[in-house]
Amino acid sequence: MINLEINGAELKNIELIIFDKDGTLFELYPYWSKIAMRRSENICKGLDIVDEGLVEWIALKMGVNIRSQRMNPEGPIGIYNREHIQKSLYNELKERGYPIKENIIQSAFRETDEYVHKEEILRDSLVPVRGLLNFLKSIDGRCKGAIFSYDLTDRLELIARLFGISDNFDMFLGGDRILYSKPDPWGAIKIMSDLHISPENTALMGDSIFDIECGKRARCNHLITILSDISNSKLLGPVSNAVLKDFTEISVH
Repeated sequence: MINLEINGAELKNIELIIFDKDGTLFELYPYWSKIAMRRSENICKGLDIVDEGLVEWIALKMGVNIRSQRMNPEGPIGIYNREHIQKSLYNELKERGYPIKENIIQSAFRETDEYVHKEEILRDSLVPVRGLLNFLKSIDGRCKGAIFSYDLTDRLELIARLFGISDNFDMFLGGDRILYSKPDPWGAIKIMSDLHISPENTALMGDSIFDIECGKRARCNHLITILSDISNSKLLGPVSNAVLKDFTEISVH
């Protein structure tokens, strides 16, 4: 059990921390820019179109601005699940008159999953949020952890192994195993139930309003916002117990 001190606020008696992955554990843009561009290129191949402008436009519709190297605060990447993103892309491309089919988008996403699952790609594209690794060392053996993300479960496990942080996590719950998407509390409740930790002794860390709302509905006692490109501080501040830029702002007791 641990206590966390964040900007003067003390969050006590924590036995479990549920972490979102993207924007919370790892920076959003380096990882998702690679995925969005690969998906976009694959969709263009499926359409038999060679057009760099279209590739960038599709990536932008997924929430990744390649030119400004920023994420769209409205998502959909980082906020919504892949089914939502696929449906949105299909509708956008259809509306612009492209001969898109759902299987082209689904195939593009599957090939991208295979590409990104390569260890060298993950190492190159994942950047831990500042202070994360030291924070995890400070709570090792003192507090249970779980990663709750729309990314695939086996990729979450692989990422943890690559960064030497597997021992910090007792459970990985990815998008392929989530029955109801955030902000539904299903995932957080499942993690607490499976790990036998009460909401009273659970903290949830995320960077989007959907993350924090999920924790709130699951009655997690402590809700912590890590600010990222998609964070709306005006919405997140009032519903979070603490808001911080990175893990260097946390003291562990």
